[in-house]
Amino acid sequence: MELKDDIPGMKKNNCSNCGNNPVPHHINWYFESLNILLTPLRQALLYNPLTKLITRIGWGSKIAKVTLKVARVLRIITIQTDIKKCKVQRAKVLWEEAKNRGITMEELLLFGKPFDCYLAKRKSIDNNFKSLVFSGLPRPVGYINRWLDLMDDKWLFKKKLMENRLPVPIGGSCWNMGQAKEIFDRIQATSYQLPATSYAVIVKPRAGSRGRHSTTFVSSWEELKTAFKIAKQLCFWVIVEEQLAGPVYRATVINFELCGVLRGDPPQIAGDGISSIVELISDKNRKPHPGVKDVVVDDQIKLFLSRQNLSLSSVPQKDLMINLSEKIGTSYGGSSGEDYDICHPDNKDLFVRAAKVLGDPLVGFDFIIPDITKSYKSQKCGFIEVNSLPFINLHHDPLFGTPRNIAAKVWDMVGF
Repeated sequence: MELKDDIPGMKKNNCSNCGNNPVPHHINWYFESLNILLTPLRQALLYNPLTKLITRIGWGSKIAKVTLKVARVLRIITIQTDIKKCKVQRAKVLWEEAKNRGITMEELLLFGKPFDCYLAKRKSIDNNFKSLVFSGLPRPVGYINRWLDLMDDKWLFKKKLMENRLPVPIGGSCWNMGQAKEIFDRIQATSYQLPATSYAVIVKPRAGSRGRHSTTFVSSWEELKTAFKIAKQLCFWVIVEEQLAGPVYRATVINFELCGVLRGDPPQIAGDGISSIVELISDKNRKPHPGVKDVVVDDQIKLFLSRQNLSLSSVPQKDLMINLSEKIGTSYGGSSGEDYDICHPDNKDLFVRAAKVLGDPLVGFDFIIPDITKSYKSQKCGFIEVNSLPFINLHHDPLFGTPRNIAAKVWDMVGF
């Protein structure tokens, strides 16, 4: 279970390891850990012959609609119809496309508070209303797939792809430092046998999103110990895996068609052989790209640089690109670009194959590759996670490249 990121009113911690999207640590740890622990029981309850039958004949949708009617009568659920009041950007692009198609979309409020649930209605040819209640993003009526429930578990996803010979970084799941060190040593032993590797690992919670409490460039046991404690704050289980080099791509696949390939970069500076890193950061902030926030020099950036054997006073050689944070996106001073048009055909095929392995019609893969214009077969690359509720809005408004209307693909998929 993933806690909703954009729900107003939720009390959150002011945590540098969470970045610009903090979550309450204890609540997050409880729900994410319990969700993983109860996976076998939940799977048995949700995906048995009876529930499959109920879903197949459409009873699930009918039950949801009846429940909504009762909740509205009791004033547990109310509705707001103003798109401007919706705070979830993913929902807003879906709402805009709905308006273009003559679909009425409304936001459901639980005791007056938004909780990322919506009602879509459209008049059919026979003047009856076709309606759909959904959370986050809609999926086809009658759809059922056990992997939808498992996707946000990074370790189960990783094992599934390994079983199907799809590229993933070396690593594993652990819950104590002894296991973490064992995985770390195994990665180091394997990496030294390979060319052009950094010998570093990344440590992150087994469940969660937006890079919260993830630590990169971990290259010693002492750094591993610190990173393990940070990741443990959000989940009982921790992932330790090989750190791949390159941008993080969000490949969104709708109805088993690749619809967008968004490049995400952390805040970066390019060395000129003369200026220090702090001077290069100041210069970057003086000439910002519209939509990109300034890079804030804080203890997290200093620590991140130190793990690369750098400091604010270091002078990078000319044209050497330096990452300033493990956090990706414009809100950290990073960048984004829609690279669908230049993505190599082999890579496009790979993303669709991965979606078919999971059997889900709506997924967002996070994939690291040095050069998206070249085949994955010729590079060290891999899937790092998959999102069952991807932020499709990112494809609608990239800093660079041609925007992709993913919302239209979603409505096409559900038949609205």
